[in-house]
Amino acid sequence: MPDALEIVLIVLFAIGLTVGFFLLHRRSEAMTEELIERIRDLKRDAHEGKTSKIALEKKEAIQKMGPKTFYYLDQSQVKDLYLQVFQEPEPKRIQTRETKEARVGITAKLHMVEPKYERGKAQEVTKDYDVEQVPAMMYNKVEQFLFDKGRVIFGLDEFEFDQSEIDDFQSICDEMKSKFNLEIADDQRATYVLDKMRDFALDYIKKLASSSGYVALQDEFIVLNTAGDDCILFYAHPLNEHLLPEDSQVKIQIGCSRSFLTPSGTAAFKKTKSVKITCLGKVVSWDDKDNILEVNPIAIY
Repeated sequence: MPDALEIVLIVLFAIGLTVGFFLLHRRSEAMTEELIERIRDLKRDAHEGKTSKIALEKKEAIQKMGPKTFYYLDQSQVKDLYLQVFQEPEPKRIQTRETKEARVGITAKLHMVEPKYERGKAQEVTKDYDVEQVPAMMYNKVEQFLFDKGRVIFGLDEFEFDQSEIDDFQSICDEMKSKFNLEIADDQRATYVLDKMRDFALDYIKKLASSSGYVALQDEFIVLNTAGDDCILFYAHPLNEHLLPEDSQVKIQIGCSRSFLTPSGTAAFKKTKSVKITCLGKVVSWDDKDNILEVNPIAIY
């Protein structure tokens, strides 16, 4: 039977274990809170005021396309923008002058020798060229101006988020296991990632809702016929896969008047058909109830 000293030692040892586990638990909680705080304080705002990688890639891809086959061209918008951007009137006719020199020979006979003297005579030839600014040419100049001046938002049809936050979370979890033998289970990690991706998606919806001005979109849209002379190009945003079932799905819609469709557009824009397009347009509105970004197209090609 243990004596009083042994009992005291056993009790102290038990108390020590309890305190140790309690402190370890508290330390684990503190580290978890620190982990969450660190993740919250990551450089999420580092992209503010900078052009994102996806936006740069989209812009470069559009600029490299070369000559365009237009599906849709709103000539009235193009003309209005062109006259605002290029206020100096362009010449309707260009004249070029070419100077040609004609050689005229004079022959003199002196003692059977016939030396030949020549003198030059300048002639001017005038050539006229008609200059016609067709809508496609006007559009290309307007598009280039808007791109160069940074007036266009690229990549709204993509889902961009800060992957470093998730990478740092996984790294810190691994570090806690390695240094302190505190393991965060795989299902808990997965839950965190799913919740974080939904947070990213909800933040991106706010970005879509606050967007304004000119946008360039390049993706695959579904053609929906509507009553009257209009058709709608419909795009389900990729961020939808990170939302919950009760969340409203996000869509981008481009409303097209059939009067501005080209023959190529009429052939391509068939009901329920999927068409890969590039569109420069202007944000019209954001439907907060149905999460729809509506874009008025200037050109689609």
